[in-house]
Amino acid sequence: MRIIPALIILPVLVKAQFSYRLDNSVTVIQGNDTLYNAWAGGFNAGQFNALDVDGDGREDIVLYDRMAGRILVFLRRENRLFHAPGYEAFFPASLSNYVLLRDYNFDGKKDLFTGDVLGIKVFKNVTPQGQPPAWQQVLFNSGFGTKSFVLLTTGFSGKVNLQQNVDDMPAFRDADGDGDLDIFCARYPTGNTIEFHKNLGIERFGTADSLDFERTTQTWGNVTECSCGVFAFNAEPCNVATEGRTLHAGGKSLEVTDISGNGHPDLLFSEAECSRIFLLENQGTLQDPVISTAAPFPLTNPVYIFPYPSVYAEDVDADGITDLIATSNTYRRDYLYSNFRESIFYYRNTGTSQLPVLELVRPDFLQHTMIDAGDNAVPAFMDLDADGDQDLLLGHFGYDGRASLICFENTGTRQQPVFRYVTDDYAFLSLYNFTNIKPTFADMNGDNRPDLVFSATQGAVTSLYYLPNTASAGLAVNSLNIQSLNFSLFSGENASVIDVNADGKPDVLLGKSNGALQYWQNTGTAAAPAFTLTDNAWLGLSSSVIRQYLACAEGDLDADGLSDLVLGDQSGKLLIVPNFREAVSAGNLQEIVYNPLTQQYEAPNLGGRLWPAVVNLFGTDRPQIVAGTITGGLVMLTPENTTTLPEEPQIDIYPNPVEAGNALQIRLDRHGSLQLFTVLGQPVGQAIGLEPFRLYRYHTTALKPGLYIARFMVEGKKYARRILIR
Repeated sequence: MRIIPALIILPVLVKAQFSYRLDNSVTVIQGNDTLYNAWAGGFNAGQFNALDVDGDGREDIVLYDRMAGRILVFLRRENRLFHAPGYEAFFPASLSNYVLLRDYNFDGKKDLFTGDVLGIKVFKNVTPQGQPPAWQQVLFNSGFGTKSFVLLTTGFSGKVNLQQNVDDMPAFRDADGDGDLDIFCARYPTGNTIEFHKNLGIERFGTADSLDFERTTQTWGNVTECSCGVFAFNAEPCNVATEGRTLHAGGKSLEVTDISGNGHPDLLFSEAECSRIFLLENQGTLQDPVISTAAPFPLTNPVYIFPYPSVYAEDVDADGITDLIATSNTYRRDYLYSNFRESIFYYRNTGTSQLPVLELVRPDFLQHTMIDAGDNAVPAFMDLDADGDQDLLLGHFGYDGRASLICFENTGTRQQPVFRYVTDDYAFLSLYNFTNIKPTFADMNGDNRPDLVFSATQGAVTSLYYLPNTASAGLAVNSLNIQSLNFSLFSGENASVIDVNADGKPDVLLGKSNGALQYWQNTGTAAAPAFTLTDNAWLGLSSSVIRQYLACAEGDLDADGLSDLVLGDQSGKLLIVPNFREAVSAGNLQEIVYNPLTQQYEAPNLGGRLWPAVVNLFGTDRPQIVAGTITGGLVMLTPENTTTLPEEPQIDIYPNPVEAGNALQIRLDRHGSLQLFTVLGQPVGQAIGLEPFRLYRYHTTALKPGLYIARFMVEGKKYARRILIR
């Protein structure tokens, strides 16, 4: 009878051991600025919406990053916007392609429109007064006694779903001023002309709540997009430059607003293979539009986002006047020179909402308040300068066609870290014209010092490299001394260097694009690694359509003396495998982040594809998890219920005695260094730095059997341990 409650309690205990909260408390300084949203995770294709999220009467900002498939909420506090991840759980889970907040029933609450493979889904805002957002999906009468979960419109042959291409962005505005929302969208599937779907709710039912649409035209304004920046007007065919053909059938993004101030809707138009927004000024009316020009917009400092910009008319600075935000609308990196570090153009309106005067404030709005390396941010932590705390190297894809390592020095203390930006090009790796650098640290040449290991792509070839560390403590590398590990992989795959079988030699866990995790055992030596594929689906992680591009990090997450594994993938969620060397499967431990607003443990999307690292930043018994995101930023998870370390360090050495040639496994609970001596006091080799809570393997291959003294230097004090090599 006692087995049943034990089985119930066990998952709760496991979750308690791996419970975290999202943490933005660690100070990050870049230049003269403190990044007050440092750990928000960055964004690349953030679709902007204004919404009062916390019920304080002021509109906050809600973004949907298309590349990460992630909602981000920023609360307005005086003149700043602060990331508030707890509110993100209150938005629907089934969001796709875009999120646009528009009040379709004019009840003062903005409703939610999002994409679907079959068209458009609508969620009604049913938020109670003073409560976090709440939504109810709207179903539509098909006319056949059934309900449709996507929006319907009356076409030329009855009611049909309003179909779109996967990367189209429609516009929802009351274009005719009758009190209900109309829809402008690109014609499906060609996308080169503009459809207008009139909402007849007011005319037929006297209410805006019905969302009763009818397609009135597929050629609104009689304008056709022929190619990037080339349009045909007055229903004429495309010009001679395109030989009468339309060249682009990619996604189209629309925004409708009255730019000219004549009371009639104008159109802001962009497409997937273009870098400009074009103003299609309506010199006629809604019913009889006259469009005869297309010009880059705005006239001064026009938008340039490569590729595929989209534009949003929102009051960004809460002054009551509609501003303009332009962002990328791409869902993946297709081009080498896309700059995702500057992909949020903020134009302040210094005129009026009726006659806007747009002034470019900055091209990296909100991005400038956070760590944002562009895309594919991969963190690696080490005490680079041997001052007793953890510094940060950040790899990325490369925002100018070349990747590099960004360095943040920890200028704080062991209990209170402060990261200060140092350089964009640590070790001058940009000289190699790499892209997609993913760094880590491991001893790759058997000299008992952690080397700088990284995968990178050069041309069409991706390989694993390392730079030997020549420092007795900290890191000293020379980019001219780059070494290849003769391990090839594809650009999107992730090679995590981990001693999987605890034999003292670095192995590789390779996250494949198809979702499998391969174990490549080091069958060479500690000084000359050679990797052999041992398991195609390690921990049972075979190919999967819902789990792809796995990346791993090792660390003792629950302070039990055993190494755990944390994995990230393209879902933006983290998975923890406790005591991974003894595990037979990966399990499903994902609901590890406590949300104080919902008072539940959740598995949030932290930023699309993730690259985790384990690091102890606060001098406690359990380390943090810091994950890089596909959107170029970092998120930090700090464990709950941690304990400050005691005065005296905990030093673990095993096995002791150790057989000659085998590796000693050493674990220290705080930063320190190790120097080996003979019993006569003669030093053996050089002192080496030890990172806290990281299992370190000291190779004894070059040591003769006998008794040695291991001297540890920790926080200015010396500690000695005897070691017997047999």
